Amino acid sequence: MLILELAVQGVRGFSPSARVAFKPGYTVLKSPTEIPAPLAGLALALVFPDGRGGDGAFLAPGAKSGRAGLSLQSTDQEVWRVVRDLGGQGALHKLNRQTNQFEVLTQDAGEIAQAVRSSGLPARPTFEQLFTFSVGQLPSRRPRASSAQKTTTAMPARSSPSQARVQSAFDQYANELKPADSGPSVEKLAALEKELAIAKEVAELQFHMDGVQADAFKAEHKLRAYDELKGKLEAARAELFKAPTPQSLGLPDDIVERVQRSGDEKKRKDEAIARLEREKAEAGISEHGPRIEPLWKDVRFLGSAALGALLLVAGVVLEGMGRFLALAAIPAFTFAGLLALRFIEELQHASREAAKREVFETRRKKLDDEFGLAASIVQTALDKVEANTPDEFFTIMAKRAELQPAVGQLELEFADYEADPDTAGLADTVARLKQEHEAMNQRLLGLSGGYAREAREIEREIARTKEALAGKTPAAASGDEFSAVPTGPQETFDDPCPAPMQLACEIFSADLPTLWGVIRDRCVQYLMALTDKRYHAVDLDANGRATVHAPGRTIAAGELPAKDLDLLYLALRLTLAEKAGAQTKLPVLLEDAFGGVIDVNKQVLFARMLKHIGTLTQVLHVIGGSQQPPQADAVLAV
Repeated sequence: MLILELAVQGVRGFSPSARVAFKPGYTVLKSPTEIPAPLAGLALALVFPDGRGGDGAFLAPGAKSGRAGLSLQSTDQEVWRVVRDLGGQGALHKLNRQTNQFEVLTQDAGEIAQAVRSSGLPARPTFEQLFTFSVGQLPSRRPRASSAQKTTTAMPARSSPSQARVQSAFDQYANELKPADSGPSVEKLAALEKELAIAKEVAELQFHMDGVQADAFKAEHKLRAYDELKGKLEAARAELFKAPTPQSLGLPDDIVERVQRSGDEKKRKDEAIARLEREKAEAGISEHGPRIEPLWKDVRFLGSAALGALLLVAGVVLEGMGRFLALAAIPAFTFAGLLALRFIEELQHASREAAKREVFETRRKKLDDEFGLAASIVQTALDKVEANTPDEFFTIMAKRAELQPAVGQLELEFADYEADPDTAGLADTVARLKQEHEAMNQRLLGLSGGYAREAREIEREIARTKEALAGKTPAAASGDEFSAVPTGPQETFDDPCPAPMQLACEIFSADLPTLWGVIRDRCVQYLMALTDKRYHAVDLDANGRATVHAPGRTIAAGELPAKDLDLLYLALRLTLAEKAGAQTKLPVLLEDAFGGVIDVNKQVLFARMLKHIGTLTQVLHVIGGSQQPPQADAVLAV
């Protein structure tokens, strides 16, 4: 089960009109007033209506009407919406997936509760005691029980005034606020009338405070939006200024087109070089010219020349027939001459080939120079923007064109803000409204310490007192009532552990000893963290009654100091919320007013505990307007 949205109008503790959407995880809701908004109570009243208009108690002071709606998503992805007029009619809607519209299912309170139960929610007591947290649930806020004797005996209805009556669940808040009545009197009537006047004044002042707080919140929200928009515009302008342009890079204006053509240019260069190489091969020009050995290194030339010279000398020196040897020198010299002519022809051929090769080299160099200049400009452009490929270059150079429309839109929005006359004095307006709210708050604190009962409750008590003074007595209750043994001098608290453990056993379908064996270590971890290790172990008996262990002593839960008992209860509730939330995926709702229970230095730790539970299921944490929001997945104003 996931809470998707909450919409309220004229609801006590919320802004005059608010609509917030939720996501899974740990979400903090900041109330406009110092007292956290009654999210848990309102959610229970919506999904478990009593059919008698009990949700009218959430109507904002001074408001003539109020309305609240809650959207839920079940585990089968069905979306439900409960909408109620506070103190009036309500209706359950279901989202039609085909039309994407909500359709009314029923307006009957019983059918609404039954349908919500069928979607995955447990019974109201189970959901309230396991998945909602409020200060009123703390054991120190509940009626105390006698430590001398726990049993009650049946007594006649006309028992003596000294006998103690069993208290109803509706008596607890009255017992905390005032002592038992001593009977009707004129002085009491005057005190009640004075209290009624103060209550009306407090209600009216609270109504004005809510209005001022709502105006301050709206003005602060608008100022924050203005500052955020200004920051976005400045950041966008700075980013636009840093975006590269051909001029800022010292490149030609058509550099983008050149980079775009670089691929085609390279292809053209390769084709031209390939064509040149084909022509060179067809002309029979090798890459390197033939190697021609010098004539003086030719053994044949040297041998024939030497032989001819030898024969010539022999013909000159000899006489007679020996002179004819000189004629034999002619063939030797002829062969040497032929070798010399061949050497000259090879030199001429190599010279002609070298000339042709030089022509081709010149053409190749011309191609390299022609295409190399364009390639060097493109490579320089890539290096300046630190791009490895042309695609990266295009992306970087297109950044300015992409940023300009966004900057223009932000400039238009900022101009609209500045054109609004209310924006000019927003900071002064916020400061003035906060001062006005603080003055009202101080005045409220001066009236009965800032607390007053509801005027209707005081009016009913005045009416009863007047009837008693006039001689009328309430009708006696029929039948017998039970009386408790009078409270002894030493008082203890009721053990708060059995009730949530019994409900958790139903959730997990396990008996109490088995369930406690699973969650015991985790509960001890929470308790040690919240109490600075003053207690290091917890035991539960078969009935769920707790005993805690401190160094050198063992203490029953009911005998703990009020604050430590509250911390034990919170440790157990956090453990059950963690385990049950992970299994059922039901949301956990907290109305945070635990400042008097959890030390200031433990508030951050408490928030981390809630954030951990938020990783397992949805956690909605309501805080007062002056509280600093803890680290959460989202912080929303209600």
